[in-house]
Amino acid sequence: MLSDEEKKDVIENKSKYTLDEIKSKLSVIYFDKQVKNSLNESAKNDNNKEKEVVTTFDVHTDGDASIPDWVKDVEAIQNKL
Repeated sequence: MLSDEEKKDVIENKSKYTLDEIKSKLSVIYFDKQVKNSLNESAKNDNNKEKEVVTTFDVHTDGDASIPDWVKDVEAIQNKL
C-alpha cells in the first residue's frame, strides 16, 4: 500500500525504532497518503460539478389558451405554496 520511497526513511532507520514506533510511522504515512488522495478526488469532483449546467423554469401562463392544462395545474399548485 506504500511505495518503497514512502517507506524509505522507516526502513533505513528501523533499528532506531520499536515495533510500535514503526507501525505508528507507517500508519501516519499511509493516513496522510489517503487524505491527500481523498482531497484530490474531492477537488476533481468539485471541478466537474462546476461544469454542470442547471436549468430552471418558472411557469407563468397568464391565461394563455395555448398553454396545456397540466402546465396550468402546475402553476396553480405553485401559487398555493
